[in-house]
Amino acid sequence: MGSYGGYIERLARKVEARLQDIEAIYNFDLGDEFELAICALLEDLLPAKYGLCRGFVVAEDGSTAGDDVIIYDRMASPILRPGMSRQFPVKEQIPVDAVYAYIECKHSISDAAVLEKAISQTEAVKRLVLTRRSLSNPDYEAEGPRYGNKVRDWPREFPPLKNQPFCAVFSRKYSSDVVLPCAVGDEYTPDLLILGNDYIATQTINLGPDGIKSSLFYDTKYWSGLRVEPAVGNAYGLGLVVLLQALSWIDLLPIDWSGTLNTSFLHNLLNRKA
Repeated sequence: MGSYGGYIERLARKVEARLQDIEAIYNFDLGDEFELAICALLEDLLPAKYGLCRGFVVAEDGSTAGDDVIIYDRMASPILRPGMSRQFPVKEQIPVDAVYAYIECKHSISDAAVLEKAISQTEAVKRLVLTRRSLSNPDYEAEGPRYGNKVRDWPREFPPLKNQPFCAVFSRKYSSDVVLPCAVGDEYTPDLLILGNDYIATQTINLGPDGIKSSLFYDTKYWSGLRVEPAVGNAYGLGLVVLLQALSWIDLLPIDWSGTLNTSFLHNLLNRKA
């Protein structure tokens, strides 16, 4: 039994029951239904400060990426959703500055091509989000943590940016015959893969003589791959707590609307003169 009275194990059981309930309503084999199920699940799980929608992240220059589930700052970027809040029929556009996390949803990952596409889509989102203004992590130690004025032989726990985006792939079903592409491994790599109920993949770091350890984020110095490992019946419980841990650490800068306002006012002025 794990900590907090077996919270992860209990969460895994609740998630599976919740997905089965939703699956009785939606046929997950039909297009967007698994996305809708994940939205409904996360809306029950996440604290109220986090907004949730389907759609695209958008940069100030109009560039977009993504197509699935976005977790964003509800206070910084409110959206106008028609009807009840628990419906997610309309795909929104969320400014990159307001994005905490992005989740690519796949009902089934049964071949390498599906997995590679999901990873490439999350990489595109992370690449675009990382163009936003940076918020430095004041506790980041570039050479690694120090003890007794010496650099330790184990890595930093968190990245250099406090507004580091968190990107994931969630799947309902997964074939264990599918392996991760060898090319996976840079700052744009997804941070988490939940592969059905029984497998999970996280970033890992090399501890030298102490072996390999799971990590929330990519580490440029100690990175040791995105690795799949079994978590029989527990993958969603583990993965969702990993997501909660990442969200609780990330801080965002307020959206700077000045450029958008200036452009709009200039456009209005030019149109009036015309």
